[in-house]
Amino acid sequence: MNSKRNFCSNCGQKIDINVDIEECPKCQIALHEHSKHKQSSPSVVKQLPYKSPGTTALIAFVGGLFALPGIGHMYVRKVGMGVGILVGGFILYALTFTIIISVTSTRAYEAQYSPTGNAPPLALDVMIIFLVLIIGCIVLFIWQIFHARKLAKKFNELVKTTYKKPW
Repeated sequence: MNSKRNFCSNCGQKIDINVDIEECPKCQIALHEHSKHKQSSPSVVKQLPYKSPGTTALIAFVGGLFALPGIGHMYVRKVGMGVGILVGGFILYALTFTIIISVTSTRAYEAQYSPTGNAPPLALDVMIIFLVLIIGCIVLFIWQIFHARKLAKKFNELVKTTYKKPW
């Protein structure tokens, strides 16, 4: 009589697989039917890409601080959109800094050659343009962080459902 032996996966107790028992006699852990059959080798699970929304937001935040908006979009592989945001941000920042430099240099010149030593107040149109540009920079900074985070979530959702890179 050829009696095959198996072992309990919990305690290591020898168990005769020809005898129908449902639990280990030593530790009383349930023995499953599949332990009597040869198990197939586990299938290889391929690694799916994942973009952390938190990391994406952090990259967008740090990029925005260093006048590089759109970096978070590039991280989630929306490179065209990221480059567009980057170029738009450069233009917006350049306009803002150009106005700041021109206004401060003009005011310094006017104060230097003014008979009273005081520069005249800024014109209303210059103040409005300056305010709009500053608000535009702030809005772009905040928007690109939240939009990049949203794209990371969308990227992950599409990867989960289609099992491939979405864009």
